[in-house]
Amino acid sequence: MIKAVLFDFDETLQDRTAAFENYMDTFFADFCPDISRAELEKRKEDMRVTGKGGYVNRQAWYSQLIEMWSWSDAPSNVVLADHYDTKFGDHNVIFPNSEKLLKELKNRGYVVGVITNGPSYLQNHKMDTSGLRPYCDIVVVSGDVGVHKPDPALFTYTADKLGLKAEECMYVGDHPVNDVEGALKAGMKVIRMNFGWFKDEALRDDVPVITDIIDVLKYIN
Repeated sequence: MIKAVLFDFDETLQDRTAAFENYMDTFFADFCPDISRAELEKRKEDMRVTGKGGYVNRQAWYSQLIEMWSWSDAPSNVVLADHYDTKFGDHNVIFPNSEKLLKELKNRGYVVGVITNGPSYLQNHKMDTSGLRPYCDIVVVSGDVGVHKPDPALFTYTADKLGLKAEECMYVGDHPVNDVEGALKAGMKVIRMNFGWFKDEALRDDVPVITDIIDVLKYIN
């Protein structure tokens, strides 16, 4: 019997792709306010392609961009990575049905929570500005624990904190490895949110697929 429904955050409860577009506006306003419109659009596309949906080492990524753009007066890659980690959370784009879903799950008596990879400040700031934290019984950020998805230990850690068995938990996420494989190996049931950078990649016959977060309700009692 499912007692808890747990979620990834980016590309599951929020449209991280849209949030990144908003973040880029702030990035270029802060660091490159005088470049031409054509150069701005080129650099945005460079960031989209090389950023790989956020699955990069950010300091190395910014070093790559500095080189690509021949950015002679660029701040250090450390400064740029810190800008991302502290400012990205100001640009959440929460899916329209995320709050509705979490409210409904709580009304039905389910434990609700988030398990998300990333640095502590970045992911906690996203949660704080998302409006969703009040509906969560638990928020587990890998940077706070020192264990990262897809390690099953992060999922079992969360279940243990809730006083539940892993098999009593449903996990919803978009990443075919970090979310789907990690949660399955921990013993949780899984729903795949088919959205974002990994859309349509490595879908599985044994894992239900949704494209609107509200459809989680189709797979629980």
